[in-house]
Amino acid sequence: MRILSPGMTGRRPAADKTPGVLYYDPNATTLKMALATLRMAGYEVFHARTQADAVSLCSEHGPGGDGSIVALLLDASVDPKTSSRVLRALIQLPDADQLPGILITSTNNPTPIPGAELLPTLSRPFSSETLLRTVKESLTDHPEAPLATVDPKEPAAVFTARERRFDAVLRQHLAQTTIPPTTVRAIAAEIDGADDAHLDRTDGPVVLRADLAACHLEHILAMLDASSAEGVLTLRHGPARGRVVVGANRIRVAEYQGDDEDLKLGRFLIQAGYVHESDLDAFVISKDPQGRPLGMRLVDAEMLRLEDLASALIDQAREVTCHLLGWRDGTAQFVSTPPRDSMVAATIEHAEGGIIIAEAILDGLRRLDERAVMGIDASRVDDVYVRNDEQIARLGREVLTRDELTVLELVNGRNSVKELARKTKTGTFGVARILHRLSRSNLVRRGVVPVAV
Repeated sequence: MRILSPGMTGRRPAADKTPGVLYYDPNATTLKMALATLRMAGYEVFHARTQADAVSLCSEHGPGGDGSIVALLLDASVDPKTSSRVLRALIQLPDADQLPGILITSTNNPTPIPGAELLPTLSRPFSSETLLRTVKESLTDHPEAPLATVDPKEPAAVFTARERRFDAVLRQHLAQTTIPPTTVRAIAAEIDGADDAHLDRTDGPVVLRADLAACHLEHILAMLDASSAEGVLTLRHGPARGRVVVGANRIRVAEYQGDDEDLKLGRFLIQAGYVHESDLDAFVISKDPQGRPLGMRLVDAEMLRLEDLASALIDQAREVTCHLLGWRDGTAQFVSTPPRDSMVAATIEHAEGGIIIAEAILDGLRRLDERAVMGIDASRVDDVYVRNDEQIARLGREVLTRDELTVLELVNGRNSVKELARKTKTGTFGVARILHRLSRSNLVRRGVVPVAV
């Protein structure tokens, strides 16, 4: 089934009707700019916040309805998997696959929905002029030809951030070989499975089970702390998993398995300067026949000192625990048998046994409070900011902290929040926190009117 074709626009609205654009975009900043731009240009905008909204609006006003909608503008940069599901749902509607369509993408992931690579795209950041030009071209200037196909009954092979890194490494080392997305996903899953297999192990009796909606993680950790429990706490939240090893009133190790690369051990090794990113990528792409965790593989390969591994594990444990404390639904279970784990042994020997549980809870709850204060102003990983140089000059750089100056120097209207996090060797939340302060002080602003691409 054809997805969308710029030259095959389906049913046109009557001559006296305003042309309509079905617009799906969860990014609040882009949403405001695009809505205003399209409406000022004379388009009627049908804004969909959810998949159900998109299907309902397209059913009523699309080619199978009154024909008001003549184009689809779909964000695929914030959450490619959700956007892929929205697209697949829309193309099943009568004649909706004949609509011209435009995908909003990011520079980090220019082809977020496999099978729709030939659709016109807008890469963040984009200007009002670029938006209008792309919409006009998709409606009038492209030759009539089917651009892509997708089976609506099959889930689209959308890469996660980690899978994109595997894909990039494979392309670098196997430049003459075409590797299907399914193979990339299989390789990534197999390597992740080997690295994270210990997350599923429950070597011992389960002495506690809890529903995180009824009993939040901070209460579970406080209870384990009060009883000086020793063992492994495993948490599940949808497809994501967490593992927290506790003992002697400390968190020894905390690990995460899911799509958030910020919480992987590699980020903390790179951030501390223990391992170079290119060396790490080339190393993890190979499968370990012994099934060792990544950290111990690096130590055994003499790419990392045991003391440095222990330091990175503590940094990871702090960040992962803060992240897990935000899970307000899911399940938790505690196994009382202490794990015989080389990574745990490293923190016991070289990192004072881990983080004090009470300290980890305080850090996490402070983080939740800060996120609540930022609210909808909290930065997304693909958001781009620009400096207010006039205000900065008026204020003077001497009043800014070193971290604020470091981020400010990298804010240029092109670097996304994720790129800022990589370049400053810190996490996206740390960057978001700094950007929130700078934004509130009118020293930076989101790229609402960015440079045209």
